[in-house]
Amino acid sequence: MSFPRRVAIFRVKVPSGARVLGLASGFFTVDNVDDFVGRMALVDKEFGTVTQAFNAFRVAGLEHLVHASRLAIIANESGRGFADSLAIELICWVAAERQIYRAFEKMGVRRGRNALVIVSVGRSASQVKKAIMKIFRDNGGNWDNSLMELKEEKVRELQRIFSITPEEIAVAPLEKLVLERVSLLALAK
Repeated sequence: MSFPRRVAIFRVKVPSGARVLGLASGFFTVDNVDDFVGRMALVDKEFGTVTQAFNAFRVAGLEHLVHASRLAIIANESGRGFADSLAIELICWVAAERQIYRAFEKMGVRRGRNALVIVSVGRSASQVKKAIMKIFRDNGGNWDNSLMELKEEKVRELQRIFSITPEEIAVAPLEKLVLERVSLLALAK
């Protein structure tokens, strides 16, 4: 999957109908994590979206985010999730962790300069695109779609945090192995 100019839009089917995902990446300077998350929540309230931010160096591409987001929505809607909110459910599935604390440690926003991928879930492409654009504007984000690319240092980081062995890499692409880790989370409950 290639990344468009600013916001990638995907439609995913879930049991209750279709949802729209908006994805974008860039750099943010975060002085206070709670304030950053609070500003995202205000945008969500304004646009009727649910948004989460992820460490871009720990995301194995667009397919990773789309697959994990779809599974998070399904778990949340069915009441079989790990969290009460879809925003927290999203980080658990992208991190392939059922423990919320570990998911935030693995994928969450930190104080300082962050390379982030923003995922917004809503009912329309217009809604999620507007939400993401406002999050970038309100938080001084600098767009950088190259953050989604699998560069050598990112590959090593993904292997480490998803416990992927060299033997596994020899038989399957890294992105597929990360998708497998996410899918296996459904068996954890």
